[in-house]
Amino acid sequence: MSFQIRDIVLYSHSGEMRRLKFATGRLNIITGASKTGKTALISVIEYCFGSTECHIPEGIIRRAVAWAGVRLAVPEGEVFIARRLPLPGRNSSSDVYYVMGSEVELPRAEQLIQTTNPAALEGLLAAHAGIGQNRHDPPPGQTRAPLQAGIDHALIYCFQHQTEIDSNRHLFHKQSEQWLPQAIKDTLPYFLGAVTDDYVARMAELRRLRRELRSVERKLAEYEAVRGRGTTVALGLLSEATDLGLRPSHPEAENWEGCLEALRGLSGAASVPEEEQAAVDGDEFRRLQAERENLTQDLRNVREQLDAAKALTTNRRGFSQEGHAQIHRLKSIELFSPPGADDLSMTTCPLCQSSLSDAEAPPPVEAIRESLARLEAQVRQVEDRTPQMQALVTSLEEKQTELKTQLRENRERLEAIQRQNARLEEFTDRNARRAHILGRVSLYLESIPHLEGDSELQRQKVDLQSQIARLEEELSDEAVQERVQSALSIISRDMGRWASDLQLEHAEYPLRLDTRRLTVVADGPDGPIPMERMGSGENWVGYHLIAHFALHHWFVDRGRPVPRFLFIDQPSQVYFPEDEDWQRQEDGRVSVGEDRQKVAYMYKLANQVVGLLEGQFQVIVTDHANINEPWFQDCVVERWRDGRKLVPVEWDPSPAL
Repeated sequence: MSFQIRDIVLYSHSGEMRRLKFATGRLNIITGASKTGKTALISVIEYCFGSTECHIPEGIIRRAVAWAGVRLAVPEGEVFIARRLPLPGRNSSSDVYYVMGSEVELPRAEQLIQTTNPAALEGLLAAHAGIGQNRHDPPPGQTRAPLQAGIDHALIYCFQHQTEIDSNRHLFHKQSEQWLPQAIKDTLPYFLGAVTDDYVARMAELRRLRRELRSVERKLAEYEAVRGRGTTVALGLLSEATDLGLRPSHPEAENWEGCLEALRGLSGAASVPEEEQAAVDGDEFRRLQAERENLTQDLRNVREQLDAAKALTTNRRGFSQEGHAQIHRLKSIELFSPPGADDLSMTTCPLCQSSLSDAEAPPPVEAIRESLARLEAQVRQVEDRTPQMQALVTSLEEKQTELKTQLRENRERLEAIQRQNARLEEFTDRNARRAHILGRVSLYLESIPHLEGDSELQRQKVDLQSQIARLEEELSDEAVQERVQSALSIISRDMGRWASDLQLEHAEYPLRLDTRRLTVVADGPDGPIPMERMGSGENWVGYHLIAHFALHHWFVDRGRPVPRFLFIDQPSQVYFPEDEDWQRQEDGRVSVGEDRQKVAYMYKLANQVVGLLEGQFQVIVTDHANINEPWFQDCVVERWRDGRKLVPVEWDPSPAL
């Protein structure tokens, strides 16, 4: 879905109509002299498309024209839009006439009434262009609000004003305006297709999954709050019940399920006579105290063993290092021949070749050999046992952690009994105290049936986390940027081919769109060459053209929601002054002939791109150029010379003196 321009229509205050007719899917050229209204056409179209301000130049158009309109070819048929020009002293008008049908006749001036407003018109145009729901969320830490791409962002790729086509700093329409560069950067991934059309729906799905995950996590937290850490709550209740004599001290439950079974077994404890339970009152507290003393002693013993093992490991490491140092010192004995060699070698110094006496030579050498062998054996023995020592240290550390956990659980159970005793000091009747404990047990057990399905909740949690991770990966900035770079790589291929056709400077190097700086860059052997460092207006115009042609080629091929036209204002201005007579024949000047040829290349490229896209793309050019060749003349829709202009002179109610 998208649209092209069929007609631009102006209405005078007296009801007269001025119609400019264009062919869809073709190159359309309006050629004419200066001051005929060519440059005003872009402002007329933008105003008809709902711009907040009217940028139509002051002069005959603002004085003589009452309404400006545009007829569009849309997938559903045709659309006609007209907007009243602002009154003197005003910047805009909210009066918009809109009609759609399979075929729409141009209305008469008296039929033009307000049927909608500019804000609603933008939504209608976005729908005709095929712009769906989309949203760009700035990266974390940035303060700008989320942005939705609209028709105003899509039209950035559809216009090249006279002041923009030869700019070496700004590639896109209105890029010099405040905030627009960032908006282009934020919305370009959507128009390139790197952000899918169902992005908003998928983001909504991601938010829904996150809400559902938080709900499951709350249920699991509630489950854990009832169950306690490990078996803490259940064991605490059992300890309190045991201390009041409601159950025997042993056997003790080993897991949570055992604790639940023991708690359920307390249901008949209230009927036990008080005198039978009085003897065991407080036994559980004393047992837990004794257990704590044993655990504390065990922890102390393990800690001493661990310190000793670590110290031994350190000493072994020091011995090994020192032993290796001594071995290296004794290696000099290898200068002598090994045992069994000629005895002469044992009595001769290997360094100075002097003779050694029989009394002193052999024994010291042999002693050094034996000492070296013993030392090497000791070092090997120490190093062989190092892994065993490390395993022992690890085992002791694990045992120490386990004892600390048992001590913590023991402390919590003791504190539970102490808290309960403190709360129940005012209860003098033993049965009342036991009834209070049994009531707490019942409340705990009543909560369990609703929460025992934690395995299902855990399964849901894992499943939701998996779905969220997949969506986050697909919607992540990294994935979007990868798709953007893939699209830009294909766009760069077209740019390189067409730059060669136009014989642009640096065309021999790889070209690319720099989406960070919003410019064209050639990657030369000495580094990147941005458009602002490329000399001559010819290059700037050429790179503007190939960049926009390549983008529209991508938009059409991928069915992206960008209007299917490009309006270019006076691209030949860098070759000739405005008053150059394009009708005359060549006068023999070589420079003029070369310039004419380059202008012809430019128009031929535009015609070639239009043909390549087979009627799905329209190019409209307003220019002074009027090349006297059949293919060019076939594309000319109007010639504004000899008094013919955009607005007929007779419309002007107050012609300038």
